[in-house]
Amino acid sequence: MEHFDLMSPGPEIESLFWQKADQIVLGIITFLFAGKAYAIFSLLFGLSFFMQMESEAGKGNDFRLRFIWRLTILLALGYLNGLIYMGEFFVVYAFLGIVLIPLYKVPTKYLVAACIILFLQIPAIISFISFINGSTPNETTPLVAYMDSLYVEAAEVFTKGSFADVIAYNSWKGQFSKLLWVFTAARYPQLIGLFIAGILIGRSGIYKSEERMVKYSRKVLPYSIGVFTLFYAIVYLLPVIGIEGYALRAGTTLFKSYGNLGMMMMYVTGLTLLYYQTKSRYLLDRLAPVGRMSVTNYMAQSLIGVPLFYGFGANLAIEFTFLQCLGVGLVIYVIQIEYSNWWMKRFYYGPVEWLWRVLTWFRPVPLKRQN
Repeated sequence: MEHFDLMSPGPEIESLFWQKADQIVLGIITFLFAGKAYAIFSLLFGLSFFMQMESEAGKGNDFRLRFIWRLTILLALGYLNGLIYMGEFFVVYAFLGIVLIPLYKVPTKYLVAACIILFLQIPAIISFISFINGSTPNETTPLVAYMDSLYVEAAEVFTKGSFADVIAYNSWKGQFSKLLWVFTAARYPQLIGLFIAGILIGRSGIYKSEERMVKYSRKVLPYSIGVFTLFYAIVYLLPVIGIEGYALRAGTTLFKSYGNLGMMMMYVTGLTLLYYQTKSRYLLDRLAPVGRMSVTNYMAQSLIGVPLFYGFGANLAIEFTFLQCLGVGLVIYVIQIEYSNWWMKRFYYGPVEWLWRVLTWFRPVPLKRQN
């Protein structure tokens, strides 16, 4: 729906009915996934770090230096993927993931406190209050203005440039604009907070027991719904109480970030209960292989999507409506579901996951399953 960061409204639609339908589709998909999907991934990133550390500690090994090397490989994979798709996020995880090393030994009570403070998004609170009381002028900061200029330049390159032009732009400017966005949008506190939340889930041992996962999902789900409802209600009330301009923009971003955390936990707990408490397990098991080779699938989407949507390829960002883009996305995802199921029946890891593991340990790792 975001056209792989080629910000384009798509073609003009003459029919008022289809114009409305197109905007509804965009709104629904944005509401359901924007700010939630990456949050789940971030939570799992922290949990997987804990599981790796615990696994190696059980063997008498200190995994910290190996994890730094693992992040270095992730940085390289992210940079290569980012040459094609500017919005690639592995580079961000590679940089922020370093903080997990010193946090691993921090006592739980301090981690809980740090997690809460990070989830508060204090830089965003300060920005919102500054806009309201007038201490910050209602204008774009030089850093944000520069970032915006990079995105404008990117749209020009992605629409009219060749494949070589896209690679050249993303080799530096594209990568830098992404990191600027993470900083200016104050996304980094929430990301680190989610990493810590993953560690805390690991320490609790909840993930080791079906019974405990169901128990805690039942407890957390009502609170998740409450957090989501409260903060999204605030978002819709902001313009009603007279908040406008840059203050409205800052407030919307802030309170949506709180609401998205609640919605993210609705997904995590809801899917857990759906899996263990209903007859939908078989259907959900069809999706599991996509997650087991998520790095491969994520990078493959760049290789598929960028040529489809950019100007040097099929130019769908200009040619297709959001409704049509949704159709393209669903087709790609169905193909990835079927391919992932086919692959994981024959191999232990996805191709990139296997390569990452080999490079991590500097030793051969079996890939093909034995019949």
